[in-house]
Amino acid sequence: MDKKFCNDVCRVRQHRKIHVHAKTVKSVERVLIRNRSLLVTLKEKGRATMTGEGRFVWLRRQGFDFNFHTHVQPLDDGRLAIMCFEEGYILQGEGLISWSDFPNNLISRLPA
Repeated sequence: MDKKFCNDVCRVRQHRKIHVHAKTVKSVERVLIRNRSLLVTLKEKGRATMTGEGRFVWLRRQGFDFNFHTHVQPLDDGRLAIMCFEEGYILQGEGLISWSDFPNNLISRLPA
């Protein structure tokens, strides 16, 4: 009498129907976390030794997905900082520069 579902097939079907969006959210979250991790690694390793184009190529080879970011922050000079959580990059010519190279140019900053 107190059963919610008639059998296991109905129970599993309902579970999948409810949790279909969770799979999408987890996959997007995984990409965003990977992107942030690569930006942190780039900031720590190659700020001084790489050109803007070299940074772009390095990120691409490491699997950075430029289609995923958390927000876009306008800079005072008209450029855009493309952010992945608190880490980001600024497109410059054929390459990119790390956002952390110019943190004071942001209109607003995330709390530390």
